[in-house]
Amino acid sequence: MNKKSKAKSKHQTRMKSRAKILVPKQAKKIQAAQTLQIGKGLDVGTAFIYAAEKIGNEVVFRIERDAFFDLPASDYIKEVFARDEVKYIRNGDQFYVVGNEALRFANLFQRNVRRPLEQGVISPKEKDALPIIKLLIASAVGSHHQAGETVYYSVPAQPIDADFDVLYHQRIIDGFLSSLGYAPKPINEGLAVVFSELAEENFTGLAFSFGGGMVNVCLANLSIPVLSFSVARGGDWIDKQAARAVGEPVSIVTGWKESCLDLDKRENLSRMEQALSIYYDILLDYVVGHLKTELEKSAIHLERPLTIILSGGTAKPTGFLKRFQEALQRFPMPVELGEIRLASQPLHSVTKGALIAAIVDESKKQQKE
Repeated sequence: MNKKSKAKSKHQTRMKSRAKILVPKQAKKIQAAQTLQIGKGLDVGTAFIYAAEKIGNEVVFRIERDAFFDLPASDYIKEVFARDEVKYIRNGDQFYVVGNEALRFANLFQRNVRRPLEQGVISPKEKDALPIIKLLIASAVGSHHQAGETVYYSVPAQPIDADFDVLYHQRIIDGFLSSLGYAPKPINEGLAVVFSELAEENFTGLAFSFGGGMVNVCLANLSIPVLSFSVARGGDWIDKQAARAVGEPVSIVTGWKESCLDLDKRENLSRMEQALSIYYDILLDYVVGHLKTELEKSAIHLERPLTIILSGGTAKPTGFLKRFQEALQRFPMPVELGEIRLASQPLHSVTKGALIAAIVDESKKQQKE
């Protein structure tokens, strides 16, 4: 390959470049030294909020845990927070620690974190949810690089097993991003995974996003959604059921699951491992069973076997792919299935797909100008 071909390859918009996860201070240093590509992606998840932008040939991610923890306000605690750069909100006589530090404080005090989102949308149970979400989104997405910069943000598909509407959630997130100076656009969460992971298949296949609050499913043909739905169970449901079974706080189960769980392990399980293993299988049967029903109702005709992509934080533990394949054997599908694989970066697939959509939009705007 000659030098001109190499240079052209480096500037292609497909996201095969290395990805970095940076804290905001590190990102600012890189931004000053490299060329930014306008457009951002945002995954507003129940467990985490992810934002992504492209700097040079690298995709840079920012992550905020979608959680908060309340503490009594005091001058001493305020000084400690300032020293350790802990993000918080003061509300009367309470401090709300937000983001990644919330889980650490919850485990320290043997309590559960509070979530501003529940089952993929803004929680109706948390009266203080809105300012928390706004702070986390602002921290993750950062400042815009030009007024009206496009940011695509994920929204769940309408759930088939719960009675709530995603439109309120969508309008609130849209308003927060607009107030920060962005031009926000929603993107179906499952479709974002298609954009991220199925370029080689001409954006045709079946994508799963196993999140904290929900599981989103999207069957797309040439980037057009043919079937899209969600179920209102996910990683949080597993954690709550397992916590109830073993008598531990949910935050302890969540921390253990994220750091230690190995679903390939089948024997000599601890109580925690056994409970998580059982509820993972129950969740997968629930999701795959609904998929079979929806495919049968839609009577979709496919010309070739469907490639399946698995993504999301709940899909991250070792052995998840094998458990999913076993669930498919218990629920034979009415369509022919092809390759089943994990996303290249399960935690970042939605964000990366949203970023791709934003960059494409910004390129179109520049061409019109």
